[in-house]
Amino acid sequence: MHHIGCNESCFNRGVYDNEPKNVTLVFNREQLLYDIKNCAYIEGHVWDGENQHARHTLVEIGEEGNIDRVNSVLEVAHAEVVEILYPYTKQAPVNDEVITDRMVIPKEYRINMAIPPTMSRTTLKLLNGAIHEFMVARVLYDWLSITHDEAAPNWLEKAQSAKDKIKSIKQGRSGVLRRPSHPL
Repeated sequence: MHHIGCNESCFNRGVYDNEPKNVTLVFNREQLLYDIKNCAYIEGHVWDGENQHARHTLVEIGEEGNIDRVNSVLEVAHAEVVEILYPYTKQAPVNDEVITDRMVIPKEYRINMAIPPTMSRTTLKLLNGAIHEFMVARVLYDWLSITHDEAAPNWLEKAQSAKDKIKSIKQGRSGVLRRPSHPL
């Protein structure tokens, strides 16, 4: 397994041949929860003089009972990112597979990708950061839309911005050629 931090020896090992490279992006659930709770704490404490109950509800986003909704939204956000990255993440269907709505709480969220050898490692780091930001903002948007809808649009905008960055990185590296259409 190769980790970010390749040196000149990468060139000697054939890293830049024509074969797709397998890369896994890993998002530690505890780190995501830490960032969600931290952002919730900050968001709640900038509400100067506003509804104390809404602040209390926001700050307790990661507490027992509330965490179930957070877990559900993290799972959906992860699936959404995998779908956005479809050209790199496509997997063949599994015969007779059964997919349920049963909540799964992984220790980490993984995105397995087959990327072109021309994709840089710095691009992968940018992608990783944008996905992390999307997942955090997506959870906060969902929670605020329930508990304090006045603050929700800001987090929707942050989630959309991160999603746009993910799409931009994908489009910039997928080799899509766009030709302007000319009328006949």
